[in-house]
Amino acid sequence: MRRALPCAVAVTGAALAVAGITVLWWTNTQAPTVTHDGSHAPLLLAGSAHESTLTVTSDGGSVLWDPGHLVGAGLLVAGALVLAAVGGWALGRRSARRGTA
Repeated sequence: MRRALPCAVAVTGAALAVAGITVLWWTNTQAPTVTHDGSHAPLLLAGSAHESTLTVTSDGGSVLWDPGHLVGAGLLVAGALVLAAVGGWALGRRSARRGTA
C-alpha cells in the first residue's frame, strides 16, 4: 500500500499531462485558420506636435487561443504539478532515509 499510492498519483499526473497535450493537439487540428490582411492602417495626423513611429512585423501571424487551448494548457500544467509533487516527495523520502542510516 505504501508504494501503490505514490505510483497511482504519478500515473494520474502523467495521464493529466498526456491528456493536456492531446487536447492541445486536437484543438489545433480543429481550429479554423484566421488570416489578417493588414487592413488596419495607422491613423496619420498631419502637423502633429508629437510624432513617433513604431514598426512591428510578423512573419507568421498571431496566436489565437480557443477554450480547448486553455483546457489543454490547464491539464498539462496540472499534470506537471502532480508529477513534480510526487517527484519531490520521493526525493525527500529517499534523502531522509540516507540521513538516518
